Amino acid sequence: MYELGGELICEDELIPSYDYRLGAYWVDGDSLLFAVCSIADGEVIINIQKLQPTSDPLLLVVESFAVPFEGESCYFSPVSFHAAIVSWAEVIILDIRTLKILFQVKESHGYATPGYFSPDGRFFACGIYGNGISIWENTSTGYVPQTDLIPRLLWNEFSWSPTSTSILCWSDKGIQLLDPNSGLSVTSPIRITHPHLVAYTADQTHIATAHQWGSVVKFLSLSGATQQTVKIHMLIQDIKIVDNTIFVTDGRRFISWHLTTLGQAGGGCNTKRENKALSVHIEDQFALSNDCSQIAFVVKQTVFLYDVPAQKVLGDFVINGHIKHIQFSSDGSQLWSIVQDLHTDDSRCYHVELEREGNPYLTNMSTENLEGEWSLDSLFRSPHECQIVGNESEWVSDPRGNLLWLPPNWRVGRGWAARWDGNLLTLLGGQHPEPIIIEFQS
Repeated sequence: MYELGGELICEDELIPSYDYRLGAYWVDGDSLLFAVCSIADGEVIINIQKLQPTSDPLLLVVESFAVPFEGESCYFSPVSFHAAIVSWAEVIILDIRTLKILFQVKESHGYATPGYFSPDGRFFACGIYGNGISIWENTSTGYVPQTDLIPRLLWNEFSWSPTSTSILCWSDKGIQLLDPNSGLSVTSPIRITHPHLVAYTADQTHIATAHQWGSVVKFLSLSGATQQTVKIHMLIQDIKIVDNTIFVTDGRRFISWHLTTLGQAGGGCNTKRENKALSVHIEDQFALSNDCSQIAFVVKQTVFLYDVPAQKVLGDFVINGHIKHIQFSSDGSQLWSIVQDLHTDDSRCYHVELEREGNPYLTNMSTENLEGEWSLDSLFRSPHECQIVGNESEWVSDPRGNLLWLPPNWRVGRGWAARWDGNLLTLLGGQHPEPIIIEFQS
């Protein structure tokens, strides 16, 4: 602590261990107070500490509250003495003096830290996975939804203004000032945060879409008209269309349907379907081959190649590093992987040949180090094709050097959440209710 003149008055550590989190801090008369939260044994402990620059101990616990709820994070308002306990799927707001629950909400989309009470205690705002911010208002009848904000730029942190009338959020993408009164309507659905999945018919006139970890598949024409919606009893991890068959998998089993002509009245997907259980349970990331006959999947630092018809593993290889991405090449002759070093931020690209004589298996691995401006397109697409440029995905370039600028909330860093199907670029990020599809002319 310093005087206004710059003289150091005292110095000490406010957070004694990893389990403690420094929360709100405020001035009461001549005293500076802190709320320090810790979570252990299914309880949240909130200690109100007063800073005593000339005393020993330096920090005096003036009040302590035990809150019998579990959560990943805890936030405190010194104005109302309310606390918010936040976990992935739930927010609980309560009066810590009486332990009366004032508000409780469960949502499947997931809440994300940080969360903050406004300086006047009137609002509580909490992050939503997928770049949103939910705001609840403290009224005489309890907390009620006030608005949901979807900033245009990705953010890492936010803060209320001193007057509690606006929110400032920021990241390396930029700084944004948000007006809660201009957010989405309370009745508007929160945008789905899970990535989109898409599959195109061979003639690229129709598309099947789903949300990863969702359970609904939509069939649409590229004009945007929904032809049919199918709900299935599994959490979808990937979808593909091969010839006239759509494949859906959750990593444990396949479901497939034969497609009729989607453009005809009553067309869509045939109700007759085939279920096929897999002899392995794939919990981590995986990739379907182009014809859906093989699956490449990751277990820790090992990549396996699994044959769906034969129900057996054909081969595997071990990579020293964190495997961030795998995919089959467009011609199906290689398996590509992006790997991050376990001790640095350096990344490498692995190309593994798929031997096609007899049963496919993995052979002939080659690697390259990745530095500076790179995207999946720069690694896996030909220079004669359109491709996303740079690690921030600000531009798309065609073979003639023409550039298309992508708005900030469309961008997919390194091209992780984008895919090409011929001249169609599909942006699959979770900030939009539907995938964004851009068609480039040949």
